[in-house]
Amino acid sequence: MITADNQQWLRDNALKVLDSVVDAIITINAQGIIQSVNEATLGLFGYTSAELVGQPVTQLMPEPYRNQHQSYIENFLTTRQAKIIGIGRELSAITRDGHVFPIYLAVNEIKTDQGSYFAGIIRDLTEQKANQQALLEQRERLAQVGRLSTMGEMTASIAHEINQPLTAIAAYAQACMKLLEKDDADLARVADGLRKLNAQSLRAGAVIERIQRFVRHEGSQKEMVDVNELMRDLLHLAAADARLHSVELNFELQPDLPALYCDPVQIQQVALNLIRNAIDAMLEVDCVHGRDIVVSTRMVGTQAEVAVKDLGTGVSEENEPMLFSPFHTTKAEGMGMGLSICRSIMLEHGGDLSFVNNEEGHGSTFYFRLPAGEDNE
Repeated sequence: MITADNQQWLRDNALKVLDSVVDAIITINAQGIIQSVNEATLGLFGYTSAELVGQPVTQLMPEPYRNQHQSYIENFLTTRQAKIIGIGRELSAITRDGHVFPIYLAVNEIKTDQGSYFAGIIRDLTEQKANQQALLEQRERLAQVGRLSTMGEMTASIAHEINQPLTAIAAYAQACMKLLEKDDADLARVADGLRKLNAQSLRAGAVIERIQRFVRHEGSQKEMVDVNELMRDLLHLAAADARLHSVELNFELQPDLPALYCDPVQIQQVALNLIRNAIDAMLEVDCVHGRDIVVSTRMVGTQAEVAVKDLGTGVSEENEPMLFSPFHTTKAEGMGMGLSICRSIMLEHGGDLSFVNNEEGHGSTFYFRLPAGEDNE
């Protein structure tokens, strides 16, 4: 309980209390003129108290906030509709020497007999933003490692996928050469052979281009995408691996899903990792429960879901607690980073990655969900 003596002490020592606060505190009147500042404000912006008190608070703001500020105050006093006041938001501020830096600004109204005043609490977000950027870069490097690891594990299927068109190219080239060696060469057949040779070379080139695009992807590049199109495009990478292991991929894509705001390559990376894990889980039991893997999409509330259902071993109670932990793996030659990287990608996208063991008793379904539309922008 605050007593009368406490209240008097607070009034007498108000400025000392404000100066002890680590965040900058500024009070202004309804005209945007600075009435008081604490010590943290002076340290943050590089001014003296005399240089700030009595001056427009806009001198601490870069554009476009400088021109917008007074209209925010007037709009609030007229309509009482808060856009910043009473809400708080991230903005930018500018120091005396012109350095622009990120801040979090919380503003509240102070009503007095002389009218409305406003107190703003300013927190410097420079270090926080730097840490966030470092974390993002670390996640992107881990994602790159994950893509390289996945491609390494798929070496056999990739070689098989490229070898087929290369074999066809060699066969068509030899056939065309033999036709041209004849005195009465059938140029129509030669032309047909060359067309087929060209088609196979484009096929091989497309495989290589798709792998390069997947592996070389650098930096998070989010955009509005059709998740069904992402899965159809992924089929070109995943199908070769499935065929090599005599596993059937079935896609069940719910039509007319809303677009997602995401990094398309990273989302494909997560789906491909789940498909490869599904293949490995089924091979572990020699596909005794079947050879079908189902990749599906659907809406769950406001989120779009991508699920991969296998007929493999399922997840044991022993492995479940550590499933998404770094370096935990049930594979003889695995690094144990795949699911951990995938979950970090999902968290960075505002989504999640999880699983359920299938009710039929065979295998499991791993799925991830992302906010639909522009909710994740």
